[in-house]
Amino acid sequence: MSALALILTIVVAVPPLTDAQRTRLDTAVDDSARLDEAALYPLIENALSWSDHDEAGATVPDYEALLTDPAFSRGEVCLIEGKFAGRARRYDLVRHGPWGDALTEWVLVVHDEPEQVAVVYFVDPNDELIPPRTGAHVRVPARFYKVWADRDQDGQPTRYLTFVARSASQTPEDAPLSVFLFLPMVGGLLALAVVYLYVRRLSRPRIHDPSHGRHPAGSADDVMLSGADAEQARDPLPDDPAEALRRLAEQHREP
Repeated sequence: MSALALILTIVVAVPPLTDAQRTRLDTAVDDSARLDEAALYPLIENALSWSDHDEAGATVPDYEALLTDPAFSRGEVCLIEGKFAGRARRYDLVRHGPWGDALTEWVLVVHDEPEQVAVVYFVDPNDELIPPRTGAHVRVPARFYKVWADRDQDGQPTRYLTFVARSASQTPEDAPLSVFLFLPMVGGLLALAVVYLYVRRLSRPRIHDPSHGRHPAGSADDVMLSGADAEQARDPLPDDPAEALRRLAEQHREP
């Protein structure tokens, strides 16, 4: 690895846990109903120093392995990818600090059959994190915290994998596109189509009615075009509306 690459890796990588933070994190108690404990705060402190959407060093975790042996992977930087379950709330903390007085909780479905979820707690001091729509695919770099024992929506005891993060990103294919973004374009196309049809109608050759002329029946003069109409008939307007308008403007300037 070149010196420049090494420097870039150091700059963009997620800051490592200090020895003191690691020592406090190791006191985490798995399968406990208590989430807010001393081991949570070193992860919060570390997340404060993260850059937004920094995925350097994050790897997709083996969720079953985390459930089986959480202590082995505690504190590792994981890349959580899943569907937003539609649950976002503020989780009040006992200790206040630069991280504020609460974390923002998201639940992500990381596996469908059987369903497996990850509970992510974002360090969001000002409550500025905007949740995506339900079912949207998101990516979250986060450190693994612990296995939390709680109850699901049906009241059944459930073991949840919990993580601490700083930011999330929504995958491009699921990024919301407002229909209002297309309204100006659609309106412009409709207006151009109306103008085009109107121009085509005006440029259509006018055929003189023989009954209003003095030419004898069967004469070639029964169907007579004016000079301008004859010229337009010989040189029909192009199908492109913008080009048709330009052609008419040139003809209008001609003597």
